[in-house]
Amino acid sequence: MKQSDEHRTRSSRSTVRMTPEEREWVNFRIATAGNPKFNAYACRALLTSKIIHVDFTDTKELIRQMARIGNNLNQLAHVANENEVLTQEQMNMVKSEVDDLFWAVNDHLLHRLDVVKHYERVVLNGNHKNTRD
Repeated sequence: MKQSDEHRTRSSRSTVRMTPEEREWVNFRIATAGNPKFNAYACRALLTSKIIHVDFTDTKELIRQMARIGNNLNQLAHVANENEVLTQEQMNMVKSEVDDLFWAVNDHLLHRLDVVKHYERVVLNGNHKNTRD
């Protein structure tokens, strides 16, 4: 027999939609937690888990920089195709733009790698307070 909502301790209901693969993963996690009821497991997981937010502001700026560099390179290619020659100054500018692009992407990827390593430690340790950073 179903209890009415007025007799329940937790009267507010939330619904979660999952793919079959996600539900299989949740069932595995429930089993490794000692097989609590789904509601108890979900409440504990939702109330105690750390929310991880990754800020992509620097990624957006990198994309803008890459677009500007790409635009400059296209303009130089257009000049070269029209005149069939580039000056040494234009060649140096192209080299500088490509170097800037390389270092911007390299720095960005190294930063993202550090972020991934940090969150990997969070996930593996199960608690963000256990990480070294």
